[in-house]
Amino acid sequence: MTRSVDAEIKRVTVIRPRRPLDAPQTIALREDVSMAWLVCKAVDNLSRKGLKMPVADRARRSKRRNNEDAAHHG
Repeated sequence: MTRSVDAEIKRVTVIRPRRPLDAPQTIALREDVSMAWLVCKAVDNLSRKGLKMPVADRARRSKRRNNEDAAHHG
Protein backbone atom coordinates (compact mmCIF):
# COMPACT_ATOMS: atom_id res chain seq x y z
CA MET A 1 0.00 0.00 0.00
CA THR A 2 1.53 3.30 -1.06
CA ARG A 3 -1.12 5.72 0.18
CA SER A 4 0.34 8.97 1.55
CA VAL A 5 -0.34 9.51 5.23
CA ASP A 6 0.21 12.66 7.25
CA ALA A 7 3.54 12.47 9.13
CA GLU A 8 1.64 13.05 12.39
CA ILE A 9 -0.46 9.92 11.89
CA LYS A 10 0.79 6.47 12.82
CA ARG A 11 -0.94 3.40 11.36
CA VAL A 12 -1.19 0.52 13.82
CA THR A 13 -2.34 -3.02 13.14
CA VAL A 14 -3.53 -5.18 16.01
CA ILE A 15 -3.89 -8.93 15.78
CA ARG A 16 -5.77 -10.55 18.64
CA PRO A 17 -7.60 -13.81 19.15
CA ARG A 18 -11.27 -13.47 18.24
CA ARG A 19 -12.67 -14.12 21.73
CA PRO A 20 -11.16 -11.07 23.51
CA LEU A 21 -12.56 -8.90 20.71
CA ASP A 22 -16.17 -10.03 21.16
CA ALA A 23 -17.03 -7.36 23.77
CA PRO A 24 -15.44 -4.42 21.89
CA GLN A 25 -17.06 -5.60 18.64
CA THR A 26 -20.45 -5.66 20.37
CA ILE A 27 -19.89 -2.10 21.64
CA ALA A 28 -18.80 -0.91 18.18
CA LEU A 29 -21.88 -2.43 16.56
CA ARG A 30 -24.20 -1.02 19.23
CA GLU A 31 -22.69 2.47 18.90
CA ASP A 32 -22.53 2.21 15.10
CA VAL A 33 -18.78 2.91 14.94
CA SER A 34 -15.86 0.94 13.53
CA MET A 35 -13.53 -1.14 15.67
CA ALA A 36 -10.69 1.16 14.57
CA TRP A 37 -12.59 4.21 15.89
CA LEU A 38 -13.34 2.43 19.17
CA VAL A 39 -9.70 1.40 19.65
CA CYS A 40 -8.50 4.95 18.86
CA LYS A 41 -10.91 6.36 21.46
CA ALA A 42 -9.74 3.83 24.05
CA VAL A 43 -6.08 4.70 23.42
CA ASP A 44 -6.90 8.43 23.60
CA ASN A 45 -8.68 7.93 26.93
CA LEU A 46 -5.77 5.94 28.36
CA SER A 47 -3.32 8.57 27.15
CA ARG A 48 -5.30 11.39 28.77
CA LYS A 49 -5.93 9.59 32.05
CA GLY A 50 -2.42 8.19 32.24
CA LEU A 51 -1.22 4.68 32.78
CA LYS A 52 -0.55 3.13 36.17
CA MET A 53 2.85 1.99 34.88
CA PRO A 54 4.97 4.32 32.74
CA VAL A 55 5.37 3.06 29.18
CA ALA A 56 9.18 3.28 29.39
CA ASP A 57 9.26 0.99 32.43
CA ARG A 58 7.01 -1.53 30.72
CA ALA A 59 9.25 -1.57 27.63
CA ARG A 60 12.35 -2.00 29.79
CA ARG A 61 10.74 -4.88 31.72
CA SER A 62 9.66 -6.57 28.50
CA LYS A 63 13.19 -6.31 27.08
CA ARG A 64 14.67 -7.65 30.33
CA ARG A 65 12.18 -10.55 30.32
CA ASN A 66 13.10 -11.38 26.70
CA ASN A 67 16.80 -11.35 27.59
CA GLU A 68 16.15 -13.66 30.56
CA ASP A 69 14.13 -16.02 28.37
CA ALA A 70 16.93 -16.11 25.79
CA ALA A 71 19.49 -16.89 28.50
CA HIS A 72 17.39 -19.78 29.81
CA HIS A 73 16.71 -21.24 26.38
CA GLY A 74 20.07 -21.10 25.00
